[in-house]
Amino acid sequence: MRQYDKGSVYTMKKQLLNKTVTTSFALMLAGSVLLTACGSKSDETTSTPGAASTSSATAAATKGPKPKIKVSIYDRNNVPEGEGKITDNRWTKWINENAPVEVEFVPVPRTNSQEKWNVLFASGDAPDLILEFSNAYMKDLAAKGQIIPLDDAIEKYSTTYKQFLKDNPIIKTLTSYNGKTFFFGRLLPASTNHYLMVRNDWLKKLNLKAPTTAEEFYQVAKAFTEQDPDGNGKKDTLGTIFTDIDMFYGFEPSSPAWMYHLQGDQYVRSWDRLQASTELKKRLYDAGTVDKDIFADKTGAKAQQDWVNGKLGMYVGDGLEGSKGYGIYDTLMKNNPNAEVSVIPLPKTEFGQYSPAGATPFQFDAAINATTKNVEAVIKYVDWLMSDSTANTLQYGLEGVHYQKDATTGCPKPIDVEKNKKELTWNADFSMLSQTYKFGKCAEFVNTSLNLSKPIDKQYAELIAKGRDAYISPDRPLYYDLTLPVTLTDDLVVINNTATTTITNTITKAIVSGSSYTTEQAIKDAKEAWEKSGGKKIDDFQQKAYTDYKNNGVIFTKDFYQYMKK
Repeated sequence: MRQYDKGSVYTMKKQLLNKTVTTSFALMLAGSVLLTACGSKSDETTSTPGAASTSSATAAATKGPKPKIKVSIYDRNNVPEGEGKITDNRWTKWINENAPVEVEFVPVPRTNSQEKWNVLFASGDAPDLILEFSNAYMKDLAAKGQIIPLDDAIEKYSTTYKQFLKDNPIIKTLTSYNGKTFFFGRLLPASTNHYLMVRNDWLKKLNLKAPTTAEEFYQVAKAFTEQDPDGNGKKDTLGTIFTDIDMFYGFEPSSPAWMYHLQGDQYVRSWDRLQASTELKKRLYDAGTVDKDIFADKTGAKAQQDWVNGKLGMYVGDGLEGSKGYGIYDTLMKNNPNAEVSVIPLPKTEFGQYSPAGATPFQFDAAINATTKNVEAVIKYVDWLMSDSTANTLQYGLEGVHYQKDATTGCPKPIDVEKNKKELTWNADFSMLSQTYKFGKCAEFVNTSLNLSKPIDKQYAELIAKGRDAYISPDRPLYYDLTLPVTLTDDLVVINNTATTTITNTITKAIVSGSSYTTEQAIKDAKEAWEKSGGKKIDDFQQKAYTDYKNNGVIFTKDFYQYMKK
């Protein structure tokens, strides 16, 4: 599932404290992600995953001079030596040879895309087609009139995408802002992202079971810390880390939306969940089950090192169905050949049982600049990108060059993995509008990247299967109730940023201060900070938005599962 920016979902969440990013609360409609928009009828009836697409794509190209458009492309500094640069390489050439338009690619750094976008818009140099994973920023552009409503343009110029919207009305809801369509959306295959792993061999040695509740999680972490599970006679192991503990309780505090939950028909801020999560963290910290410098480990690098070095009993990572998760597991097993691990569900709490951040079944990540002179050309390019044939080539490369069909599965299999690393696997951002949900199993990491004849790959495939069982289930839903179709206004963003910084510092103080500063006092102080900062205005905004759009515009998380088939 190479084409979905899995890291982006989580990165977006962590960036929500930034002014522009905090304006939204659409988690999973972002991201971590893979796709191939519904094609034309001929695409749907003749295209198969990995089918050679050059001929059909060429046929789609218009005769005579092509209209010229500008399109953004993420620059991750990952183009291999000898392959050119992200705006001029084999894939930009292939696109321009086969697309119905001539494309000039505009680079946007992935690590600070919104800063670059602000400069491009301010200077009048923003491209015609804007590709950006941050739903928060995209909604901000819509609110400021910097992108155009798309309803009329889609109706007039589109074929492929227009049919896709008719077939999938939830995408119409997803891509709307204040009652108008502003974004292009896509359907994704069901997949996981974040995961909770536990050392099974440590559980066996200490005669313990994998934790199923928050209390059991605490007890197992404590045992892993105190009872020498690695058997080296030293007290040098730790039980766990804090990552995703808030998700045990059904929220994630960096977002102005995910601190809210439905209570009857009211959409209210969840101080009780924050208190319960803080209490568990405080107990874990006081018991010495986490690194005392855990709050200094901003990127999680220290926790990852502890895990792969065999010094951590429970670990939360991301990218389970991707090279990142595989690489961490591979390193763990090389360092600790006798280690046994398992992916387990998040523990149940008094608020329910949830799943961590993962790939949602749909996403929007594109819009058209309000200054675009040739909207028709942009729409035609979007349709071309969403055709099956284009998506096949950008995903798998050229048949006979980069892949062959597997006789058993019918899925494309790399001919030469190292060749593909140099020529293909870095090109995923050209496919941000592909609808690879139609590829089914052929788009899954297990089938595209693992060799099940290798023991390590077979083991990892089993972990992915456990992750899917644990996290793709309406019985353990994703940790937020809904997504609203509007964003906080600029004045509310300022309020939220100010209050969130104070509240975060207050919660951290409670966790590390022992008995001198209780959780109860911290929550009381946090509430006061929220009220003094004007937080009630945000509470009122959230409730009004829910009331206004609950029958047309709100996307409820419980509805995801009709699309998320394991």
